[in-house]
Amino acid sequence: VMAYEAATLELTASDVSQQKVRNVEGVSPETTAAELVQNLIDDLNLNRNDAEGRSLSYRAMLRREARHLHGSERIGDALESGDWVTLTPNVDAG
Repeated sequence: VMAYEAATLELTASDVSQQKVRNVEGVSPETTAAELVQNLIDDLNLNRNDAEGRSLSYRAMLRREARHLHGSERIGDALESGDWVTLTPNVDAG
């Protein structure tokens, strides 16, 4: 019996300003949106704190559907190869 290998996805990711853009290859469909965001924060070299030093969290916005992905969404369910994801910052209140 051959094991089924799920195809990986290729995405484009950017910050809100689109000054930082990366092509991301080999994303597993099992990856959650939250895991993808955490990996992209480092890949895009995004700030983890705002100008006042408050902690920032990021969400992934799927450009094709003009909506934010829920952290628990699986990439394979929400995205297609070739999709563009924009990381948008949220200031954590507190």
